[in-house]
Amino acid sequence: MHLIKLLSLSAMTLAIASGCKSDSNSSNPTSRPPTTPASKTVSNISISEVSKTLPAEFKIASNAGFNLYVSVIPSGTATTQSRSSNINNGAIHFIAYFDESKYPNAVEMKKRRAIFNYKVERATKILQHLMSNVRNSQYGEDKSSIAELMAQREATLIMTENDEQNQMMLTKLFVGEAFRQNKIDDWVSKVPSAPSVLDTASESSFLSSLIQLASSDEDLFDNVITSILTGVQQSPNSPKWLINSQSLMFRELTLEGDCHYMSNFASYCEDLGKHADRDAGFEEILHLFQAQGIAPNPSFYAFQQQIQQRALSLYTDHKNGNYSPWQPTNSSWQDWKNDDIDPEIGPSYSHEYFAAAFEAYMGMWEHKSKGLDNYQAVTRSQMRSVDIESAFWIENMFHDYLQYTANIDSNGVKTYYNHRFPQGGLTPTFNMSKSTHPPLEPYTFKSRWLVNAKIIGDATIDLNANDQNNHIEGNNKDNVVDGKGGNDVYIIDENFANCIIIEQKYTVAVQCSNTGTDTLANFEAIQFKDRIYSLVQ
Repeated sequence: MHLIKLLSLSAMTLAIASGCKSDSNSSNPTSRPPTTPASKTVSNISISEVSKTLPAEFKIASNAGFNLYVSVIPSGTATTQSRSSNINNGAIHFIAYFDESKYPNAVEMKKRRAIFNYKVERATKILQHLMSNVRNSQYGEDKSSIAELMAQREATLIMTENDEQNQMMLTKLFVGEAFRQNKIDDWVSKVPSAPSVLDTASESSFLSSLIQLASSDEDLFDNVITSILTGVQQSPNSPKWLINSQSLMFRELTLEGDCHYMSNFASYCEDLGKHADRDAGFEEILHLFQAQGIAPNPSFYAFQQQIQQRALSLYTDHKNGNYSPWQPTNSSWQDWKNDDIDPEIGPSYSHEYFAAAFEAYMGMWEHKSKGLDNYQAVTRSQMRSVDIESAFWIENMFHDYLQYTANIDSNGVKTYYNHRFPQGGLTPTFNMSKSTHPPLEPYTFKSRWLVNAKIIGDATIDLNANDQNNHIEGNNKDNVVDGKGGNDVYIIDENFANCIIIEQKYTVAVQCSNTGTDTLANFEAIQFKDRIYSLVQ
């Protein structure tokens, strides 16, 4: 498991990364499972709205400043019975910190809060995708035990803005827990000379003295932090949500359609701080899913064992100079070995390997020559050629297409077009089919796996869907939307009587008071709030 780990002492660099483990046994995959249509998804979870209030059990998080919360509740009879028995509240948690003090006025603060909320929502939607059942598959037929186990373990995603804020907030969390248990003196005293330079009279005074120590004696600071983290991890009184947590920073999480998503983190996009160069949403949330729902799960023991043996075998091949489709560096391997603290979750390398494969499967690296941790395949066809095992596991655990409604950031699409095509004359367009003709659009290597989408923001854009059964919703601007192939439905958040429909030879124009005038092509139906209007003659 990547536990809470000290990365760099100069800036109090803590990072939670739970999620890695397994053991031996390899499978011999032979064929792909059938693709399951999005309409047959069973997600196993229900997701709450983003709230500004955290539950009482998150008091140390509230005290630290966390102010955004989402609960993810497993569905199903078995889990309902567990919740009625008061087993760990039966919830998966998402907590986040939005620093209101950074923004000069209420307008800017409101705008930024909306973006943060959308990013929290996207994180929950990624979990929704991972949790969705896949009919007629070897591993993903029924994931209810994964959802239930994650809830029983109080699996928690901790979201902060960037590295510096992540370090600060995680430090506050673990120091706060040490004070809550009245163990701060015990854990600090385990480090020689630390009690003489640290003030444990109060939490605030301790944090102040700890920051001073970080700048004057890095080795001593390192030892103090390690002692506190170890103490919290080993204490039977520590809350499960803190122990079984995973970190994800907003700087490494895009919204579909935002400037970084469209351009793969081009320099002309908003400055998100240091190390903002890739979207790690799939990786980190898969770590949480695997660490808290699969690795400790008896029903998925063999699945986890197969992944671990494969990862170890690939690294061994690479280390010995033989070809391997996964080629992590030796330094990364040593870091992962140092992360292996929780025997129930196990060695980190199996989780890192699985995440590298999953990112490649979702098209996150197709614009590059190689993937995460030097994974050698960047497309699904390449995976089936050089690493059929990972392709088989992913295709038998997860859907081919993303099982959620993506929020398409129209302002990001517009910004991208202004820089990509400075000559002008083109309407900003978001495509959900892979670009195969010049000018190539590398973002489509990942957007091609979307099924459902909602345009957000206040820019006017066009949207082209794909050959899946798409459900598309616009914003309040005049958009042009092409459903392409499949059985497509356009969603309008308005009653039928408040809209005017003009059917033309190849398109349909829909004008509503609150949604603008949208021009639709290749849609089979329009879903209003109160009825469905068929476009099929």
